[in-house]
Amino acid sequence: MAPQRLESLMLKDKPVVPPDSVIHTFSHIKGDKIDLVLTQDGEGLCQESFILRQGEWAQFFLDIWFDPLYRSYNFQKAEGHAL
Repeated sequence: MAPQRLESLMLKDKPVVPPDSVIHTFSHIKGDKIDLVLTQDGEGLCQESFILRQGEWAQFFLDIWFDPLYRSYNFQKAEGHAL
């Protein structure tokens, strides 16, 4: 995905847990520095559909995501809350 296009779609400085979370998405990050793209719908994050940029961080993310210890942790809303 072209960095300029990615920047036009990014949600910048938005609450992570709406409507009033003190934790916000980054307001200053550039499209060429993005390693993980998540989508959302009316119910929140869509963890079934994501894009990873090839690299060390992507390898780390996938290693953790599929680690048996991590997978056995009982997140309240599974992968959505983990993300």
